[in-house]
Amino acid sequence: MRNDLIRAVLDCGTDDLNLLDDAGADMFKIVEQMRFEGQEITLNGIMAEIFREGIFRMNEDVKAARKRLETEEYEGTLTEAGYEQLEAIRQHDLRPQNDFTFYVNCLDTHLNCDSSKKRLYEEIFEQEMQDLMDYTGFNIEG
Repeated sequence: MRNDLIRAVLDCGTDDLNLLDDAGADMFKIVEQMRFEGQEITLNGIMAEIFREGIFRMNEDVKAARKRLETEEYEGTLTEAGYEQLEAIRQHDLRPQNDFTFYVNCLDTHLNCDSSKKRLYEEIFEQEMQDLMDYTGFNIEG
């Protein structure tokens, strides 16, 4: 009976609920934000919000790293490794809001990274990529 109610409320099938199993997102905050914004609470809607928030967090991490590296460059304290990272960020114009996409349709849900930039993200932002996967519960394709 409980599963039927949850499936009816979230407009999904039994197997679709498994999408939420590995997500590290705070579901109460996600649903609260969706209600505040007047969004319909469905499984697809929840997954989309999780992906949006995860990508936003990644974007903030990349911006902070770039700012830190640029500050070190300006102050003359940038290491060789830092210089290489900053050049890669600039040259490839790393912007998670543009470089990461997602598709949400119950079991056919995906999180993607621009294939030409995925390797750079994995090298420069290894922990942040792991954090994104942990938050969303999805491996990053690309």
